Amino acid sequence: MKYEYLTIALVLSLSVFSVSVFAAESSSTASINVSLINQNPDPARAGEILELRFMVENNGGGDASNIQYEFLPKFPFVAIPGEDYTRTIRTLSAYQEGDDAAIIKFEVLVDREAVKGTNDIELKRIWEGSDITSTVSFDIEVTGTEYAQIIYIDKAKLYPGNETPLKFTITNVGNSPLRDLVFSWSEEDGVILPVYSDDTKYIKNIDVGESVELEYTVVADVNAVQGLYKLDLTLQYETESGVTEELNTQAGIFVGGETDFDVTFSESSEGVTSLSVANVGNNPAYSVTIRIPEQSGYRVTGSTSTIVGNLDKGDYTIVSFQISQSSSVAPTGVDFRQMTAEERAAMREAASQAMVSGNNLEVYIEYTDTTGIRHVIEKDVPIQFRETDSSATTPTTRFGRQSDTSPYTAYVNYGMLAAAVVLILVGYKKREKIKPLLGKLLNRKKT
Repeated sequence: MKYEYLTIALVLSLSVFSVSVFAAESSSTASINVSLINQNPDPARAGEILELRFMVENNGGGDASNIQYEFLPKFPFVAIPGEDYTRTIRTLSAYQEGDDAAIIKFEVLVDREAVKGTNDIELKRIWEGSDITSTVSFDIEVTGTEYAQIIYIDKAKLYPGNETPLKFTITNVGNSPLRDLVFSWSEEDGVILPVYSDDTKYIKNIDVGESVELEYTVVADVNAVQGLYKLDLTLQYETESGVTEELNTQAGIFVGGETDFDVTFSESSEGVTSLSVANVGNNPAYSVTIRIPEQSGYRVTGSTSTIVGNLDKGDYTIVSFQISQSSSVAPTGVDFRQMTAEERAAMREAASQAMVSGNNLEVYIEYTDTTGIRHVIEKDVPIQFRETDSSATTPTTRFGRQSDTSPYTAYVNYGMLAAAVVLILVGYKKREKIKPLLGKLLNRKKT
């Protein structure tokens, strides 16, 4: 019986000794743990740089040295060129925890195509003196990029004084919806202003990849100096996280451009026809040239073009050309010998009317606008030649010169004929009264 007690006592003693040895060995072994303590921004944003901070603690009673962590980038996290993704902790003492723990930091780029949601990152740990190589993962919340872009303005040029529709196109080029957008624009000199509304427009939301068009009616000051003006564009929008972002950019718009002209007949004298040319638009015209093109019904003797120079808005000038109407009125291929007297008379009458009233004269105006572009404007100008004007030669045919049958000439002829009849009648009556007196005088002389 005594031997049994001694055996039990011996076994218990050995067990206590083993537990004590194990506890001693455990208390002298390092225990390394790593945890993610901060990320910026939170959540991570597609297309932006993400900063990650980790805390490394030693929860064991032994020291640890040369603890190495390697960040393993994988989609949607992309390594930044030139960035080192290995961190080494030279010494981590026993029970170095909490505020005394080691902090390591990594920066990584979040791909623009990152899908909204939870994504994991991995750290690989290598511990000197230990055969344990492990990989630990952490979940990172990623949100899409809220990014808008004003990518299109449909007008590059405004004409002073004219109401012009102006359209801005705003596109969501990010991968997250935009909401509560406010767009506005301004021009610091006040030369370009909106009419019928203010310069601010509101948009409730724009989905990914979609666009919204904002229309304005604008007017450029009629007295504006021609040139390029700067528009300041502002777009505010709210992100999914409730943060308000603001986009500021600029666009250029040109004030100026083309103009218009009015051409009228001034006078025609001694073969010289004068035309009045006026700039009736709101922009100046440079290097203006007036040209009479070759055309049926008119013939230009000498130069067919005149250089005017520059014409400011509201200015006018007089240009002159030696213009005459074509003398032949016979259509090509017509034989007058085969025409009746009535047909020849009708043709002469038509030719006479054409010479008196005149056809429209085609005039070309060539000029350079304020943007440097050359233009050609065609104008039809009614020309009125006088009958006594040597430039308005009465048409002739192979049958000879047309007789003058104008109403004015007929009235003059009738008047002269009536006056002659009156004088004859008056003379006749006077002769009848004078005849008896002459007889008496002759009888007296005879006696």
